[in-house]
Amino acid sequence: MTDIAWIELALTAARPQALGALLRYFRDLDTAEEAFQEACLRAIRTWPDKGPPRDPAAWLIFVGRNSGIDAVRKRSKNDPLPEEEAFSDLSDAEGDMADRLDNSHYRDDILRLMFICCHPDLPATQQIALALRIVSGLSVAQIARAFLVGDSAM
Repeated sequence: MTDIAWIELALTAARPQALGALLRYFRDLDTAEEAFQEACLRAIRTWPDKGPPRDPAAWLIFVGRNSGIDAVRKRSKNDPLPEEEAFSDLSDAEGDMADRLDNSHYRDDILRLMFICCHPDLPATQQIALALRIVSGLSVAQIARAFLVGDSAM
């Protein structure tokens, strides 16, 4: 098999999976197609010298996603800015933040963190240590002293 033949086979076999993943990511068929084509061009330039990757589909998805993101960013730079009235807000920005804090929405996030740290699959000592670290912000050394163990053990 020639150099181009095995690359063509790999690209053809990986196309459905890679294109499907790029379409799911970008939610735009044209952008996904362009990203896949750019990834194929890079594969043709790179693979003959460095050899094929372990998983060609994953490589194409990764390179295509990065290429697509770059293309979207370039296109967005060419878009004109909206009129000042569209984004200028002269209202009190701190008022909304104060209302949100007063309504205690932040407590739900902390409670969610507590539930994550105290997952029943973790042993009780790990739940406590994780909650102290993540929620309370204690250092590993402080937690280790509380558990009467060394830093490396913690």
